[in-house]
Amino acid sequence: MSKETAIILGASGGIFGVGASAITFLVAAYNFGFGSRIIDYAPSQVFGIANFIVLGLGLIALALSMIGIAGSVVARTDKKKGAKLMLASGIFGFFLLFALWIMPGILLTAGGIIAMRTDEGTM
Repeated sequence: MSKETAIILGASGGIFGVGASAITFLVAAYNFGFGSRIIDYAPSQVFGIANFIVLGLGLIALALSMIGIAGSVVARTDKKKGAKLMLASGIFGFFLLFALWIMPGILLTAGGIIAMRTDEGTM
């Protein structure tokens, strides 16, 4: 596998992560009452978690996806640092968003592993 594959996987995983955090923001906004005009009922909790916690998880997920995109950019020059950034953001995202982070987590983790395993001569 080449360095370009790792960069593409990391960047696409970061973009999917931004989408996952946007979905989290929409769920939090709906439960704050912005969507209550449509259904006339906005529950105060999401799956037993307070709205501010969901909003905070969305912010952290957005930061992790930006770190993943930055890792794919850094992997062009220093593959070890870029791989560590992609792996960290991919793995920590699983702990935050569970089901929403499946696709970004797989892409970021695969990109980080490929960047780690790429030989110096093939870059």
